[in-house]
Amino acid sequence: MRDFSVDEATFAVVDVETTGVNPALDRVVEVACVVVRGGRETQCFSSLVDPDRPIPPRASAIHHLTDRDVAGQPRLEEVAPIVEALCAGAVVTGHNLSFDLRFLTMLQFRSSLCTLRLARHCFPELDGHANQLLRYALEGVPRGYGNAHRALDDARVTASVLQVLLRRYRELGGKDSVEALVSHASSRVAVGVLPFGEHRGKPLDQIPAAYLEWVHGRSKSFDRDITESVSSELERRATIRNPLQGSVPA
Repeated sequence: MRDFSVDEATFAVVDVETTGVNPALDRVVEVACVVVRGGRETQCFSSLVDPDRPIPPRASAIHHLTDRDVAGQPRLEEVAPIVEALCAGAVVTGHNLSFDLRFLTMLQFRSSLCTLRLARHCFPELDGHANQLLRYALEGVPRGYGNAHRALDDARVTASVLQVLLRRYRELGGKDSVEALVSHASSRVAVGVLPFGEHRGKPLDQIPAAYLEWVHGRSKSFDRDITESVSSELERRATIRNPLQGSVPA
């Protein structure tokens, strides 16, 4: 896809709800796509999806979809061509997009932009960058969208967050180029504070080494910005030979 200025680009914001987090075992139960150009929504699509397997209660507790809701709905392979068509010529966009693309494999090799990563670059001072946190933390994001963890509402929140992030990207001197924007968002962000677990909110240099080793040893379970920052902190301690002591979490 040829490069565009940020204002000229089309962004196709996708979101999925699933039976779980493992694409080898779990399946999509709802999918949405919101197409945005010049700050305006031009098209949207959403559909419930029959996952051809039971929805575990732990998943229903998040998105409130049950087996009864998805019975008789189209399979993912039936709605995938619609989503692909909406994404044609657009930058595939999503919040924590790597999760969605693990399930929407037909979109994996398209130009893509993760708003979670872009938010970390644009607003590093925030104490978190979850979609709903950004919805309330950033000026200019409408708050009237319905249910969190329903695909269309989440996609529309992401599309609104995207517009604030694009303005901030330009204010910070970002190059007016989609290629530059995508490259900037995908570059590493140094995480200084752990955003989860028993040491949530603590700077990395104040967390026991054993806990950081535990996070590092489970790198596939955590965001790469976090695991790479943890790795850097462990390397720093090894260099000065003064690691903090602590116990591995149970």
